[in-house]
Amino acid sequence: MTTGNGETSREGELNEDERASIFAAANAPKKRLGAVRSGRVTVPTKFIAWSIVAVLVLGLGGEVAQHFFETYGKTSPTTTAPVLKGTPTTNPNLPTLISLQVFIGLKDIGNEAAPTFTLHTQGGRRWRLASHKGQVVVLAFYNSICNDICPVLGAEIRLASRELGAEGNKVDFVIVNTDPNATKISARSNALTVPGLSDAPSVTLLSGSVDTLNRVWSAYGVRIKVGAKANEVSHNNVLYFIGPNGNLDSYAAPFGTESKTGLYSLDRPSLLTYARAIAETADSLVP
Repeated sequence: MTTGNGETSREGELNEDERASIFAAANAPKKRLGAVRSGRVTVPTKFIAWSIVAVLVLGLGGEVAQHFFETYGKTSPTTTAPVLKGTPTTNPNLPTLISLQVFIGLKDIGNEAAPTFTLHTQGGRRWRLASHKGQVVVLAFYNSICNDICPVLGAEIRLASRELGAEGNKVDFVIVNTDPNATKISARSNALTVPGLSDAPSVTLLSGSVDTLNRVWSAYGVRIKVGAKANEVSHNNVLYFIGPNGNLDSYAAPFGTESKTGLYSLDRPSLLTYARAIAETADSLVP
């Protein structure tokens, strides 16, 4: 597919003109947060381009939990070839209805209970998902050393947290480490410092042993691929919204532009639009 400026983009990605249209529509006179929920539409499966990494190496990662995705529709997902030193990314095709939900590939899951897990925070404390009922949890996955979608998704989380304002104390942004070669984390981990999340009180970075992480990855359909070199790690991108009742509400598909050196970025208008969509979706789940 060719973008409006003549550059070739990957199949399934929005071109610059399409992104500009969505940005303009999404940033029209702003309604109060929470409007997304009342106006949410079910996006047909054919409009959702999934980034699913192929064969897993070293026994890491796992199959998508089938009972989550039985409600997603019967059409087979679109796949992309794995890209080492980065994260394969796609974003939804543009349907007739332009919306924030379409822009982030938002799709309802139903009332499945979110798989429980226990990991450790950047401060070394135990963190249990089951202990956070009553809160909205936005669950993200990226590498602790921030060499994947981290600079993009991390920045979107930071902006979304700010946009929530007073409602932000009812939303927890949780990032699970996806790097089996760098499981040790701290407040100085690149996953927090690079996107400017070090001082964000509502953001928690989680990690643990490879075995423990692998169970979380498997439960949430995150597939890890490790290449021939130690720093070659890739994974599919997904962002979950967990309601205050502890149930999985919906998921979105993060995306970005990968450079020849494997670095990910996203133009500012798209970054702001994606962040706004995260904030409004999370806010719509606040009791």
